[in-house]
Amino acid sequence: MLLKSLTMKNFRQYRGEQRVEFSSYKNQNVTVILGNNTSGKTTLLQAFNWCLYGVAIFETKAFLLNLDVSREMNIGDRQYVEVEINLIHDNTEYFISRKQEYTCDSKGTKPSPLKQVNISYKKPDGQIEPIKQMFVEKSINEILPKELSNYFFFDTERIGNISSKADVTEAVKGLLGLSVLDNAMKHLGNTGIKSSVIGKLNLSINLDGNDKALQALKIIQSKQLNRDNIAKKLETVKAEITHYENRKDQLDEILRDNQSTSRLQSKKERLEKDINQEESALESAYEKLLNNFNTNTTSFFAQPLMRRAEALLKEAKVDDKGIKDMNARSIEDIIKRGRCVCGTEINNENEAYRHLLKELEFLPPQSIGTIIRNFKEKIVTYDSTNNSFYDHIQSKFEDIYRYKGRIQEWADERDVISDQIKGKENMKKFEDEIIDVKNRLKEFEAKKEKLIHEDGACVSEIERYQKTYDSLASVSSKNQQTLLYIKYAEEIYTWIERTYREKESAIREKLEKSVNGIFSKMYHGRRKVTIDEKYRVSLLTAYADEDIKTDESKGLETVKNFAFIAGLVDLAREKIVSNAGDSTMALSSEPYPLVMDAPFSNADEKHVSNISQVLPEVAEQIIMFVMEKDWRYAENVMGKKVGKKYFLDKQTETLTYLRESEM
Repeated sequence: MLLKSLTMKNFRQYRGEQRVEFSSYKNQNVTVILGNNTSGKTTLLQAFNWCLYGVAIFETKAFLLNLDVSREMNIGDRQYVEVEINLIHDNTEYFISRKQEYTCDSKGTKPSPLKQVNISYKKPDGQIEPIKQMFVEKSINEILPKELSNYFFFDTERIGNISSKADVTEAVKGLLGLSVLDNAMKHLGNTGIKSSVIGKLNLSINLDGNDKALQALKIIQSKQLNRDNIAKKLETVKAEITHYENRKDQLDEILRDNQSTSRLQSKKERLEKDINQEESALESAYEKLLNNFNTNTTSFFAQPLMRRAEALLKEAKVDDKGIKDMNARSIEDIIKRGRCVCGTEINNENEAYRHLLKELEFLPPQSIGTIIRNFKEKIVTYDSTNNSFYDHIQSKFEDIYRYKGRIQEWADERDVISDQIKGKENMKKFEDEIIDVKNRLKEFEAKKEKLIHEDGACVSEIERYQKTYDSLASVSSKNQQTLLYIKYAEEIYTWIERTYREKESAIREKLEKSVNGIFSKMYHGRRKVTIDEKYRVSLLTAYADEDIKTDESKGLETVKNFAFIAGLVDLAREKIVSNAGDSTMALSSEPYPLVMDAPFSNADEKHVSNISQVLPEVAEQIIMFVMEKDWRYAENVMGKKVGKKYFLDKQTETLTYLRESEM
């Protein structure tokens, strides 16, 4: 497919009819359309999608009619949005156009639900012939499958990561020419598919009155359908087993070659655990030290004052014959009551009374002796507490210095190990992953064995009932001839299937090789691309002579996407030949253009230069909508390849004109 022109009428900011022609000369296969942000670059890309598939994705409201035209409409007026693509595919020139009506009523302007699309083609005699409406969608998908449209109409800022896209296996196979074989197999089919050649031949066999043969045929068809379903499941399971086996081999190699790293990593983790525990102990020691210090500090530092007070009191020779914690008021209360706490009667005539009066001389407030004695006793208590306080403080300081010493020692050892394994991956995650991979392999192997057993049971049933059917159906010569045709059809199906599987594997390997060749030219580093059975794309990084999957930056993701798309384009334009036995089967495919919005988004200057060098060599046609500031980097490399150049003349937010620029 090569694009000749794009014509738009009232499509978003392109008012009236505006047309752009694309260069496809071999030495000048690049068309550049320059424009600043919001000038209409993305609109051009979406015009292709809308024309071909009826879908246009805009961040703002998906109202396609030019807003100036819409505002000028009166009630009852009609206007149209229309886009036409003129292209060449398989040596035939096509005209694909889609239009949508907009009407104005009292509530404003609104689109009709119908987006009518038409296709016509130029016959060898120059006449234009329309394609019937019932075949329009099929024709568009034969030119470019919708599932692959995002890869060839490429919005760098929106497409994201190719590896996260839905399964595009069938679309890629069609693009690379394998759909011819796939369609042939579907056409031939089997006994279980009544609309296929083999199914129809079976139905044409005359079994009138032979209920037993009819019953056998139904069982054969049912079991064949079961086999088809099992085959699909088995293919998926085998693909998963291959994927996990490859990953297991990679992980085994990584772990085997990095056993010392793994041991060091484990030791580092143990040290970090010990450091964390020691830091917790250190924090606890600090906390206990502070709590004890805040509780007993006053008495500890008051010791010199207490010693001086004690010496002063001794020199004063103050008598302290009083009873501890007893005061004069207590004695007075006892005298007043007339009886001691021991039961002795007290009156002013007896000895007990006179003894209590004498005791009053030694009690406060009459005497300070008791208070002094209490103070002396407290000094003794403080001495005992202060001695334990000092020992505790000393012990905690020793703990703190010991904890700090260990933490420092272990941290130094950890840092040494970190330097030794610096730049190497964490082996622990590989060890965890290989356990998961082995479990997955075990699960899929069990599923595989179960499916193989179920398929074997179906084969046995088919063979048993086929014998019954053949013996009953081969009564007439016509039935015998039909059975012979079925045998021929089954042999042809087997041959095509073998060729298909052989070629599909070869094409995928060739695609991966092509993508990696292009990627190596675009990217400066030790990475490579892998493509699995579902055409999912992953990026691997060279590490310790192995390739491991790592995270990708936006810039790296852009380069990977370009490499995959360029690889598809490169392979699609080749003539693919498959050898099957003594016969040769040719699979032809088409050259394809790359239409790109903001192609150099997220790419640095070096990658812009590399991409600009590679793309014109790989693709038959390059069409890019790019900002002038980004084009400056690419022009130095790609400038000589430019055959057509336009710029977007933005008048207002709702009006832009396409202007052709002088080369």
